[in-house]
Amino acid sequence: MKTRELNQEGQTEDKAGNNIALTCPECGKVYIVSEFIHGGERSCPKCKKSKGFVKGDKAQIHWQL
Repeated sequence: MKTRELNQEGQTEDKAGNNIALTCPECGKVYIVSEFIHGGERSCPKCKKSKGFVKGDKAQIHWQL
């Protein structure tokens, strides 16, 4: 499993408050993860091969190789 911190400066990811928007590195689907709504973690709704995490100031994405 590969892990990296969210890149807010990039074109495919963003963070606002306790919410992040990211692009799945496996299938390209854009999805949102909310600390409040999703409990801070959510798998890609299309392929389920990546998972976004957000807790306070920390945001990460994990995916299979």
